[in-house]
Amino acid sequence: MYHSVAAAASPAFRTFVTDPAVFRDHMAALVDAGYAATTVSDHVSGTRTEPGDRGVVLTFDDAFQDFHTTVLPVLADLGLSATLYVPTSYVGRTSRWLQPDGEADRPMMSWSAVAEAAASGVEIGSHSRTHPQLDRLPGDRVRAEVRDSRSLLEDQLQQEVRSFAYPFGYHDGSVKRAVAEAGYLSGCAVRDLLSTTDDPFAISRLTVTHDTDAAALLDLLDRRSGLLDEVRSAARARVSRALRRVGAKRRHAAASWDED
Repeated sequence: MYHSVAAAASPAFRTFVTDPAVFRDHMAALVDAGYAATTVSDHVSGTRTEPGDRGVVLTFDDAFQDFHTTVLPVLADLGLSATLYVPTSYVGRTSRWLQPDGEADRPMMSWSAVAEAAASGVEIGSHSRTHPQLDRLPGDRVRAEVRDSRSLLEDQLQQEVRSFAYPFGYHDGSVKRAVAEAGYLSGCAVRDLLSTTDDPFAISRLTVTHDTDAAALLDLLDRRSGLLDEVRSAARARVSRALRRVGAKRRHAAASWDED
């Protein structure tokens, strides 16, 4: 998970800002190592660009202007997919929610820039309206944040918005329910690189910090690949058991019908 890709940042926000040259090194290293980038929704649905490819999901939170000016050209040049999460109240404005970090004036993408990203193949997801900590809000405000942001994105882009990223990564059961009831098919948090749960509304992600170089990024992916294989094997086993249970119930129902 990336936030801003830029050369400058306040001390309080520096951790979340990747230097443009380092970011290009990250992406080139992924390609050279044989990774195929996919979107969050394709990951959730099981869609892969090329069977057998090493998969990685690139996500970018907040829709800072530098995604349009710096990130998008790199993704296009290297043929990489990504998912961009947009806090809709700040489109075309500045990042006012970052005032405590001294970053209230960081420029945000315009609607035309968001549309250009979508047209290039970047998945657009919602990051709420105003970027609040949702698990501290009353239910009606949570529902408005997740529902209204999706509606506005779909109106502006004329395409379905299927994924949501929890601001600051915080969520609880009621927030997850609100996201699901608003029509999303997935919800992204923060925490680790991958999620060890089958819950599509609790997808974990790794934050790429400013001091992560290309070698460190590949090492993080390699060290977790074994765990990912274990998670996938366990998931396949659970699906197989569920299908067997469904088949048994259908056979029992058919037998009962024949007896009648």
